[in-house]
Amino acid sequence: MERRETEIERDPEAPPAGPVESSSVVSTVNPGRRAMDLVYLVFGVIDGLLLIRLVLKLLGASTSAPFTQWVYNVTDIFLAPFRNLLPAIGNDHSVLEMSLIVAVLVYALIAWVLARLMAIIFFRNVTTSRRGFF
Repeated sequence: MERRETEIERDPEAPPAGPVESSSVVSTVNPGRRAMDLVYLVFGVIDGLLLIRLVLKLLGASTSAPFTQWVYNVTDIFLAPFRNLLPAIGNDHSVLEMSLIVAVLVYALIAWVLARLMAIIFFRNVTTSRRGFF
C-alpha cells in the first residue's frame, strides 16, 4: 500500500497542538434524534387518543359524558379517512370499530416512515466541548 502525503493548512493563530490539560463535553445534540422524537410524540398522541376511543366504544361509555364527547370529537378528525372502511362488530352498547384498528396501524406506520426519513435527512452528531489550558 502506498502512503500519500496530504497538505494540511493550520490556523496560524491557533494554539499549538499539544496535550490538553482538561476538556469536557458541554453537550451532545443530534438533530435527527430530536426530529424523530417529535414525530413519535405527535403520532403517539394520535394513536393514544384513537386507542382511548377504542376502549370507550368497547366498554359502551356514555356519549353524554364530557370526556367521551371530547375524545370522540377530537378523534373524528383522524378517523375520517377510514370511516366505513370495515364493518363494526357488536351490539348497541359495545362496539368494536374495525376501521379504528386499521387507523391505529396506519398512523403507526406513517410515524415510523417519517421518523426514518428524519433520521436519514438530519442524522449527525453535534458535540460542543470546552477546553481549558490550566
